[in-house]
Amino acid sequence: MNYRYVIILALLVSVVGLFITGVYFGGNAKSITIDDTTNFVIYQTKSTVDSIYYKITGKHIFPQTPLDESTKFKYIILKKYRLPPIVGAILVGLTLSTCGLMLQTLFRNLLSSPYTTGISSGVLFAVTLVIFINSFAELFSTFKVDENIIAGWCGGLLSLIMLIIIALRVKEVNGVLIVALLMSYLFRGISAYLMANGTDFTIQEYYTFIIGNVARVNVNNIFQMVISTIVFIIGSIFLIKPLNALLFGETYAKSFGLNVKKIRILILLLASFIVGVIIPYVGLMAFVGIAAPYLARPIIRTSDHRWLLPATMLVGVVLMLMCHIISLKYWVPIFYLYNIDRPAQVLPIGSILDVLGGLLVIYLVYNGEKKIRIQ
Repeated sequence: MNYRYVIILALLVSVVGLFITGVYFGGNAKSITIDDTTNFVIYQTKSTVDSIYYKITGKHIFPQTPLDESTKFKYIILKKYRLPPIVGAILVGLTLSTCGLMLQTLFRNLLSSPYTTGISSGVLFAVTLVIFINSFAELFSTFKVDENIIAGWCGGLLSLIMLIIIALRVKEVNGVLIVALLMSYLFRGISAYLMANGTDFTIQEYYTFIIGNVARVNVNNIFQMVISTIVFIIGSIFLIKPLNALLFGETYAKSFGLNVKKIRILILLLASFIVGVIIPYVGLMAFVGIAAPYLARPIIRTSDHRWLLPATMLVGVVLMLMCHIISLKYWVPIFYLYNIDRPAQVLPIGSILDVLGGLLVIYLVYNGEKKIRIQ
């Protein structure tokens, strides 16, 4: 079997294994046992199949069995508080890692990501205004949705408009990167000023958004994230050939009749769209956009985006699921070594992602993978 097929299959198996691990052990409720989780999965599967069958035929397949209050409460915890963050971690891994790969190919720079190219800075800037300025919070709260989410969407739109203007006026792609980076410094400077004059509560909220946390994902917003992810992935698939052409530089791409300026705008449009949709729900999650593509290249051993794109997506999902599980269980070594209770708060997934991803990348560089380049 082709080596790359084996790698993709191994990554898929890892994703499934980590997903199952997250479902069964991705929580700290001691009252929920493995049997409870298994029964919940069976119950939800039957309920879903029965609901679909009833809509088609008007009949039920499975008999309706009422649940006792204790079981009902456990199922509510599993459905509303355990599953959504796991799905959120998967969606973040799929989208932000792919976004980082496309930007690295476009800018021919392995450090390019939604964070370093300034795309996420507009989102952060808008959310910062809501957190620290009451008038902005009141304005966005009129939409009957979490004001941070509405502000994040507006910030993503702001980043998109600015990037398109820059892309249309700047001839070289590196010029786009430089201007976008300088604009991100401007946004961060304003955010730092607001934070310096904030209260302890607003600073804590700002820190939570900066570091990232999938615990904010819930059953009410998961549908929007899923639909946006599907649209993004379809758009990314259509960009595979242009991305392969850009591997050899813009001059080479132009020689094959590729409209480089148009492709540049499409990539920035797609990246800004998904960042503006996903980040308001989970926070910045900056490192996955850099780490996942970098880790995928030596694993898949090619720069062909037909293989590199799915490998990057799966590596991003594996990273996010691993970090999510570790963030819930990070107290385990401390508990066994010192026989003390776990901390009351769950460690933010963004901090685990930065540490784990950073160590992995340093390991690769130390072992000679620093020679990897986009070619």
